[in-house]
Amino acid sequence: MNKKIISLFLILVVMFSLSITVFASPSDTYTHIDSVDGKVKLRFSREVYCVSNQINSSKLGLKEPLEGLTDICTDSDGYLYILCGDESRLYKVNRDYTTATEILVVDSNKVRVDIKGAKGVYCDGDLIYIADTAHARILICNADGMVTETLKLPDSKLISSDFLYQPTSILRDENGYTYILSLGCYYGALLYSPTNEFLGFYGSNSVETNALDTLSFLWDKLTSTNKKKEASVKKLPYSFVDFCFDNQGYMITCTGNTSAKDNGNGQIKKISPNGTDILYKRNLKGGSTVSSAINFLEDELVLREKRTGKPRTQNLICVACTDDNYILALDKTHGYIYMYDSECNLISAFGGGYGRGEQVGTFEAPVSMCLNGDTVLVADSSTHTITAFEPTEYGLLFREAETLYLKGNYEDAAPLWSKVLQKDASNQLAHRGLAMYHYNKGEYESAMESARISCDYTVYDLAYSALIANWFSDNFVWVLLIAVIVIAGIVVLIVFIKKGKINIKIPEKVKIMLGVPFHPFRSFEDIKYRKKGSVKLAVIITFLLYLAFALKATCSGFLYSQTDMTEYNTWNTLVGTGGLLLLWSICNWLISSMFQGKGNFSEVYTASAYVMVPMIAYTFLYTILSNFLPLSMFGVVTGIGTAVTIFTVFLMSIAMITIHEFDFFKFALTVIVTVFFMILVIFVILMCSILIVQFITFFKTVFEEVAYR
Repeated sequence: MNKKIISLFLILVVMFSLSITVFASPSDTYTHIDSVDGKVKLRFSREVYCVSNQINSSKLGLKEPLEGLTDICTDSDGYLYILCGDESRLYKVNRDYTTATEILVVDSNKVRVDIKGAKGVYCDGDLIYIADTAHARILICNADGMVTETLKLPDSKLISSDFLYQPTSILRDENGYTYILSLGCYYGALLYSPTNEFLGFYGSNSVETNALDTLSFLWDKLTSTNKKKEASVKKLPYSFVDFCFDNQGYMITCTGNTSAKDNGNGQIKKISPNGTDILYKRNLKGGSTVSSAINFLEDELVLREKRTGKPRTQNLICVACTDDNYILALDKTHGYIYMYDSECNLISAFGGGYGRGEQVGTFEAPVSMCLNGDTVLVADSSTHTITAFEPTEYGLLFREAETLYLKGNYEDAAPLWSKVLQKDASNQLAHRGLAMYHYNKGEYESAMESARISCDYTVYDLAYSALIANWFSDNFVWVLLIAVIVIAGIVVLIVFIKKGKINIKIPEKVKIMLGVPFHPFRSFEDIKYRKKGSVKLAVIITFLLYLAFALKATCSGFLYSQTDMTEYNTWNTLVGTGGLLLLWSICNWLISSMFQGKGNFSEVYTASAYVMVPMIAYTFLYTILSNFLPLSMFGVVTGIGTAVTIFTVFLMSIAMITIHEFDFFKFALTVIVTVFFMILVIFVILMCSILIVQFITFFKTVFEEVAYR
């Protein structure tokens, strides 16, 4: 018995001593979700891809490690090509990634060709294209590695004399045309005919300009001198770093890092034959935005690095497209692989590593990505490995449902979306798909519920409008009868009031407050000279101002709401309404006193509060109407809000001119100084708050240290 126990113990020790590689989830898989406040946020999600294999030299039966990895590609038969350009080596790997054969690149005399410094490889049928970057050429080889043709810098009037030819990527379309990217070339891709004749450049990025750029250009033209010309800096478009074709033959381009300010903006585009970007994202409220204005990545990863003192802007270096038009992009900075559908919706982001790559499925220095069917392959030049990702069962289900949805086949997609939600209840695209399905089936309430979850304002508005139309159709007689009764009642009430049969006594101070929007000069003169202003009413108005904006933030209809309730803080509303009104009153009183203003604090505060009456009335009305009006009325409602805001500023101008007995120019000067003073006060308050928090933290730390010791 003891021998059996000892034997079992030894077996367990041996088992736990073995080094076993487990392909588990190495990093967080997440996606982007839309929120009612218009922001795009990160949310963890189910895995769409998982690691299936990690390829290295030992698994391929190679003696040397895959050092100097620069690019990978696959051919139509499923073979993988590995370019170790920094070591001047090229390998061909079989379909199951178990064996590799080195392809010796030789010339017609069987002399080995040096490809050290090559950055790109591409296989088209029996031809292998090598972007020999360091030697400024494209080598076209047969399957055995013999160079059959070399493409060097074309001799063309389209290419300037100072053009630096550094080819990095090659691509061929179904018609046999060859496209080549050169490092730093902002003209676009070099285009060759099927007979390898240079035809020109294909596509290019454009320089984003604004009104200030135009004015600056005109000014420079008018004031141009030789010294200014020598010192001028020309703004050039960014160059493409990678490209691929979708299943319709359109070119998908990847621009790479543009700027830290707009992290990810316009890094992916779809180029039409005339060079126009035709990749669009459908907006939440029905419109669409071209991809050049879309942030494909997110600022949160950048901010996360800033907290450690190391800001790192994301940088897409590779792009690939699946057979069903899903776009994959590789971020070099953080090692994430992003997958988008044809409407620029993020399906999933997976991988990661943040420059460490300590686990299988994360990366330290990713350099290239390619597709082999549904398998995603990513090369890491630091770990000398290639990681293979296979779609999960959930990922295949998700893609099938989304593909049907994008084709307009909502009914067939509906049961698949239900299965997706069983695996990931927070999948926003699934709720969006079901919203469209329910709407087409006439199930408007269900459509509204799904649209609310997915923030799909378009479908919600369509379903809500249809629901309201049906309700009015069924209850038209009752609605008409109630409307007639209400209108008749209002008319009778007005007649009785005019004839004096009904007397409504309103206190004089309340009348003055209510008369501000209609008789501003007379009302503010009553406050200033007749002392008919009421601080108590001003306090009540301040509270109503806070209440109006709090209700607007929390009780507005879905189509008009712009508040994410998970992040809403009522103190922010209080500070932004009552606090701001009080700060304005104090600062304006102090500044105006320095300019010989005649108003005291109570007059300034009372008049400023009375000015808010139209804004309060509009805000309450906005909250009520937002629960009934369709989205088509949003522009009208916001237009009225703009008019009310302008009218409020007009009333405030009259109030301060009257209270302080200023002329307009003196009033304008004091307003400018008051605003600067308010900003200074807010800055001082924030600095004091930070110092107080730091002091509290310091004393708390000291107390804890003393207590432990």
